Amino acid sequence: MLVFHDKQITRMRDTIVILGAALFMLTGCDVEKPVQTVSIVQNYKNWQWDSVFVAKNKYISLAVVPDAAGRVLEYNLGEVPSLWLNPELFGKSFAPNDEVKQEDWRNFGGYRLVPIPVDDCAINASGEKTNRWPPPVVIGDSPYKVDISTNKDGEQSIDVESGIQELPVPLFDNKTQSFNQPEKIDERLQYKRSLHIEPGSSLVYFKHTLINRGDETVKRGIMTTSQHISRSKPDLEDGENFRAYIPFSEKYKMPDGEQYHINVTPESRWRYVNRNRMLLDKDNPEHVKKYFNHGTNWNGEVAPGIFEIQYDYYLMGGFHIVSSEAWVCYVDKTSNTTFAKILEPYNPNLEYEEGVNLAIYNSGMVTGYLETEVKTPIHTLAPGESFDYKEIHGAAKILSTPVLGVNLAGVITQKLSCKESVIKGQYGVFNEGRATLRLLDTSDTLVKEIVLEDVNPLNAFSFEYLMKNLENVAKAELYIEDIHKELHLLDSCVLVIR
Repeated sequence: MLVFHDKQITRMRDTIVILGAALFMLTGCDVEKPVQTVSIVQNYKNWQWDSVFVAKNKYISLAVVPDAAGRVLEYNLGEVPSLWLNPELFGKSFAPNDEVKQEDWRNFGGYRLVPIPVDDCAINASGEKTNRWPPPVVIGDSPYKVDISTNKDGEQSIDVESGIQELPVPLFDNKTQSFNQPEKIDERLQYKRSLHIEPGSSLVYFKHTLINRGDETVKRGIMTTSQHISRSKPDLEDGENFRAYIPFSEKYKMPDGEQYHINVTPESRWRYVNRNRMLLDKDNPEHVKKYFNHGTNWNGEVAPGIFEIQYDYYLMGGFHIVSSEAWVCYVDKTSNTTFAKILEPYNPNLEYEEGVNLAIYNSGMVTGYLETEVKTPIHTLAPGESFDYKEIHGAAKILSTPVLGVNLAGVITQKLSCKESVIKGQYGVFNEGRATLRLLDTSDTLVKEIVLEDVNPLNAFSFEYLMKNLENVAKAELYIEDIHKELHLLDSCVLVIR
């Protein structure tokens, strides 16, 4: 952590200006030239697929696999991965056949989606709509069409397109040992996604599109899901090092008035552990204390308005909540790395599955993974209509947890504050550039601007600045100026100087 004084700041600022001018004379406007960020790689990282679409800059790498249902199977910050992969399915692809049994889920891992609501996607023996596991195959398991597009500014995107998903899907009947087939196809859906990255940034821009390709009006949304790594080594169960943070507010609650739902009961957890992990004995007080509960990984409110969850390999179940500030963070504490998602703002006037825009799922499947799940609103789509939903993902190194805030500039782990004339804060940043502190008076007029230091996503950022002879300062704003000279507000505070 750096501590700055006014004279040091002045010398540093003069040096930066001189060096910056010299660099501009040498390089011209190279930073503004289009950069080719996407390539097609055969057998990427020995995954055994012929074609993998890779987007990369000096901070992040993403990999989209057409044969793996167009999933994003890599989103790394440097060498730190965020996504869990299933190596048992490397190199495989599956036909668009929805006659699948419960054990037939082809989970490649990574970043995926399902149509929502999930409880009316299949048909049972009575002809009623119901849920099915695994989810619909065409949109979730089967190969996608994938292309690279380039806009007028030379910016490249990876575009994916599913086949046509027909609903309801068949459901296997264990009693008759046959599939219940729908008498009529009620829905035909198609999913598209476009993503792009930019130089000097860890941000990933997603645009999701769901299209009604049928001849009847439908009510549908999508849930996008990242399956995150939950252990640092294959043989190490250290789920406490892998956490999720969600902002919440009493302003937004579940339809029944509860702040959140934990979809695990003591009975369901006991049954899961007994069947899948170890034999349990209800006469053993240690077993009862440890496993006859709904989980001890739901850590609760660890900072005002911030809910924390950690991974537990001995549990299978979900958590539903409204993300009041429209973000969620996954943190790998072993490397002090956070991967954040910025969502479209929650709109209480719209319809959401279970009334929420966010869920966390603690999965014990295979080696286990922690899922951050984003739910779009449910839209009414006439034939041929579609809706778009945008997400922005970002990655950064941090110094501590919990995560207290997220915006397009970065992640806040210690909010900007002033005590005894010292302004300080602690952050992770999404953009390469420089951090600048602006001091304002009561009318928001600039009193002083301080260039603090160069920043980038691979290095956590903290500072302390000692103010002198600035009694008229009432407010501080912290900005990140990116390589395109655009300013992004990271944090601000009203000053209390003693």
